Amino acid sequence: MRSPQQLLTVALALSPLAAAWSKWLPEMDSLVVRQDDGSSTSENQPTKTPAPESSATDDAAEETGTSKPTQSSKGDDDDDNSSSSSRTTTGTGKTTATGTGKTTKTTGTKHTTFNAQDPAGGVAFISPPTTSAAPLYRIDNIEPITWVWNYTSLQGTPSAIDVLISCSKATATWTLSQNMTFAPTATFTWDSNKFQQKQVGNQLPVEQYTLLVYDAEGSFTDTAQPGYLAPYSGFTFGLYTAKPYHNLSEWNCATCSAAPGGPLERQALGFALSMTLLTVLSFTWYVTGIAALV
Repeated sequence: MRSPQQLLTVALALSPLAAAWSKWLPEMDSLVVRQDDGSSTSENQPTKTPAPESSATDDAAEETGTSKPTQSSKGDDDDDNSSSSSRTTTGTGKTTATGTGKTTKTTGTKHTTFNAQDPAGGVAFISPPTTSAAPLYRIDNIEPITWVWNYTSLQGTPSAIDVLISCSKATATWTLSQNMTFAPTATFTWDSNKFQQKQVGNQLPVEQYTLLVYDAEGSFTDTAQPGYLAPYSGFTFGLYTAKPYHNLSEWNCATCSAAPGGPLERQALGFALSMTLLTVLSFTWYVTGIAALV
């Protein structure tokens, strides 16, 4: 047991070491981190509550960074095609969407592609046949003109047919029928007289014409496709108008009669015969002499 004197002596001996504590020991703050009263700990920070999942499309749009497609108010058909995103179900029970944008709804008749080696459809005339000479039709004829044809190598049925006539010299085209009902054998009747009366300022000239037949969904300049009707222009015909009537007894043609008419023509014929006879006699005398002539 030490005496109080000894303890006091030891304390006085260690006092220089206590004075030098701040010189060789690290700062107190570097050893103990104080809590900042102005900041909140992670334990006190409120946790973010996830928003409720309204639909699989909302989650997919949030995960992929894309906006939710807006539905169009065009009817039930557009509701089915309002989004072009394809959805894939994952193991977590959520549905992710891939792809963005809105599907554009297309309309029109489905076009079937046939074998490229198949020929295009054509038109074959029955009446009048194309093997005969080009027919002539009177424009102001009371009786209508009738054409009959059928179709060959046709696989894709046209919805309707357009019929036109074209005149190359007049550089004009006239429409005879639009959206004519398609039939395997077509019979088309054209009242040219009635048609001419309606053409105010665009009369049909006396010329040669070409009949144009093609699919009403296309145009005459379309390229022929296998199995479908190719634009047809293989039938030509002529249109004419009647001349005014003249009595035959009053009609005189100065250039179409070959019979001798006036005295001038008879004199010319006699001169030609005389020169021919003189030439024969002269040639005979030169060859055989005068004795042969006697």
